[in-house]
Amino acid sequence: MIPSLPDRWLSLLSRAFGHAALRPGQGEAATALDAGRDVLVVLPTGTGKSLCYQLPAAWHAQDRRAVTLVVSPLVALMEDQVRALRAKGIPAAAFHRGLDKAAFTASTRDIEARGGLVYASPERLRNAGFRRWLARLPRFAIAVDEAHCISEWGHDFREDYARLGELKREFGGPVIALTATATPRVRDEIARSLGLVDPLVVEGDVRRPNLAFVVEHVAGDAARTRRVAEVLREAGVPETGRAIVYAATRKRVSALCADLRRLGVPAGYYHAGRSDSARQNAQEAYEEGRRPVLVATSAFGMGVDHPDVRVVVHAEAPGTLESYYQQAGRAGRDGAPARCVLLWSPKDAVTQARLRGQSAPPGVVEGWRALDAYVHGAVCRQVAFSAHFLGEGGPPCGVCDVCAEPTVTKAEARAARERRTERRQERDQARRDADAVVLDAEQCDRIVAFVDALGRPVGKRLVAQGLRGSKSKAARRRGLPNNPHHGALNAVPEDALVRAVERLLGEGRLARKGKKYPTVWIPGKAVRGAGGLPRTPRKPRGFVAADPIEGALERFRLREARRRKWKAYMVFDNATLRALAAARPRTLDDLARVPGIGPKRLATFGEALLDLMAG
Repeated sequence: MIPSLPDRWLSLLSRAFGHAALRPGQGEAATALDAGRDVLVVLPTGTGKSLCYQLPAAWHAQDRRAVTLVVSPLVALMEDQVRALRAKGIPAAAFHRGLDKAAFTASTRDIEARGGLVYASPERLRNAGFRRWLARLPRFAIAVDEAHCISEWGHDFREDYARLGELKREFGGPVIALTATATPRVRDEIARSLGLVDPLVVEGDVRRPNLAFVVEHVAGDAARTRRVAEVLREAGVPETGRAIVYAATRKRVSALCADLRRLGVPAGYYHAGRSDSARQNAQEAYEEGRRPVLVATSAFGMGVDHPDVRVVVHAEAPGTLESYYQQAGRAGRDGAPARCVLLWSPKDAVTQARLRGQSAPPGVVEGWRALDAYVHGAVCRQVAFSAHFLGEGGPPCGVCDVCAEPTVTKAEARAARERRTERRQERDQARRDADAVVLDAEQCDRIVAFVDALGRPVGKRLVAQGLRGSKSKAARRRGLPNNPHHGALNAVPEDALVRAVERLLGEGRLARKGKKYPTVWIPGKAVRGAGGLPRTPRKPRGFVAADPIEGALERFRLREARRRKWKAYMVFDNATLRALAAARPRTLDDLARVPGIGPKRLATFGEALLDLMAG
């Protein structure tokens, strides 16, 4: 039941937002926040989560010039929301690294005079001066958008989200956290990290009746590319709307876009490895309809609200079921029918295992297992989402592949499960076979001869791969195919060769070089440089500061390097340090013009460097 709104809100809701009433969930969240209670909102993409805090925030700005702090992860999302609010006559400002001094000053004066919504990136909130400015203003509440970034599986997106719990302790007032995807475990993590006190949890039905979810088992990149093109044609793209095609890696995004263009598909591509201008151009071409198909990594989509996305295709699986639901949910926001197609291959499991690494947080591993169960399951896709996010299923949707073609879909899922079992059995058998192999004296001599013929030390796994005849990129980069013993033990399992190398190291016939990244070498043999002569140890290069600013920058560099476990030059090198000291930048634009400060360093260190310069 939707609670009745306070009379003071009704005219504001109609006049500014153009609504006669709120949707389910919005009223409960807004009235609880207005009453001073913490709130956790979990509503599907496209259901109007922002209005839960924008309506009461607009009233409090109008009534007593109070400020609502909104933490948002993306600059484009902040700017879009601020433009929309200002168009409605509601005071709002966005504070992020892209603001020059004049724009920053104008925004602060406007907020001081009228109150309103202050959108800030997590990095901006690290700035002590900005926080002192906020502390002087009358405040209503704090809103944390995309709150799942706080959870363990989201820390890799924005580490500053993990520190947002300080806000409630520092500023007080109610906090509202909003997300489209949160399992019960993630909700608990959000509430605990933000310090929410007895929060009202507002959750909606995760099912999207207009979306038809489909899983297809496709092997090979060429087959997947062809199928992507077919799915786009079946969905009527580009004639009847847009499409988003997701891939797991930047390399695959670029290759898939090129392949689709060769097939006549008007596609662009977007990933975090492109320059800011290239990403901006790709997004503009997509929004203007010049390239209505966008191939992207997960870097694209958060905060993007196009109503006419007719299909979202995952050419490769994402890392978790949460990620898949959020990305696929960008389809059909206009309520018209749309498709969400996941093309699955066993290769996806290998790709995602490599991307998440061995130290992945438990939430990431759980999310991957949930996606694997979704792909190989035979229950209604939307029931599977409900069970995962809400702990309960609900009625079948009637439009997904399981509901529309149950016999075919269940047969394909069963066959995929059987193939997966067979592969596991084959891997287990291969491991047992490798464990049973013991190399003889002649084979061990071949290993030592291979290492002796190397130009430089390499890791034990590369020694094994070289002896098996590998011509991988890593092997070629180190010249292994040129080794006279390359491929000499190609019939011996790799794991058996690695164990033999470890045994030879223990016996002293081989020696370890290095600690952080240990390699294999011949005991007592000098490591020769490129000219064939023994390598001369480099003298450590110190940095002598010429003035106090250079000294402060050097201390900053060392502090950041220690914190991140980097080498000092990875923060910035000596030449960049001296250029910074000479330029004395005062704004982000000034900083961007310093040689050696590219977009990545500007985003990572910009605010802190400006604080240092100002101090």
